[in-house]
Amino acid sequence: MTYNFYAGYNDKKQILEFIFNKTELRLFDRGSSYGERICEYKSVQEIVNKFDLVNGHKFAVTFQMWCPKHEGEPLFRRIDLDPSKCKGHTFRYSTDGWGMIQLYFGGIKKNQLYQSGISHFNEKGAIRNESIDHFNGSVNQWSWREINKTSRQLKYQIHDKMAVDKIGSIGVLEEANKMRSHIKLI
Repeated sequence: MTYNFYAGYNDKKQILEFIFNKTELRLFDRGSSYGERICEYKSVQEIVNKFDLVNGHKFAVTFQMWCPKHEGEPLFRRIDLDPSKCKGHTFRYSTDGWGMIQLYFGGIKKNQLYQSGISHFNEKGAIRNESIDHFNGSVNQWSWREINKTSRQLKYQIHDKMAVDKIGSIGVLEEANKMRSHIKLI
C-alpha cells in the first residue's frame, strides 16, 4: 500500500501528534547517520528538534513504524561502509522488516513542495520478494491483517480528516494548500 500527500510543516506535526497520541505505533529512523545507531522517537518535539521538516527533497525525513500488534519485530541491521567513500565512517544502521510501515516527509526545494507518504509491503509482495531479500526476516511472522488495519487508520486520518483538497488521489493538507499560491506541488 502506498498513499502520497502534500504536507507543510504544521501538517507534518499534526500527523506525528496523531501517531504518538492516537495509535500504538513506535517510530524509528529508517536509516541512521554514519557511525550511529537507530533512534526511536517518543514525541513530536524530539523529531522537531532533530530534523528539518521544511526543506529537502521527496525523502527528506524518513521513518519506519511498528507496533506490537503487527507481531513481527523490527530488525536493526548494521551496514558496513567503505571508509574511503564515507568520510572515514565504517558503519551505519537500517531498520528493516517485512511489515514495517514507512513514513516519509517531502520538503521544499527550489520553490517546489515534494510529496510525503506512507507505504508498506502487502503480504503477496513480501512473499514474492522473500527469497531474494533475506535481511527482512520471515514474512509469516507478521500479522498482515493488523498492518493493513493500521495503515488504513493512518490513511483515513490523513486523507479523509486532514486533507482539505485533492490533486487526483493525492491529499493536500491545510498548510500545503495555503502554499499553493507561491510553491509548486510536485
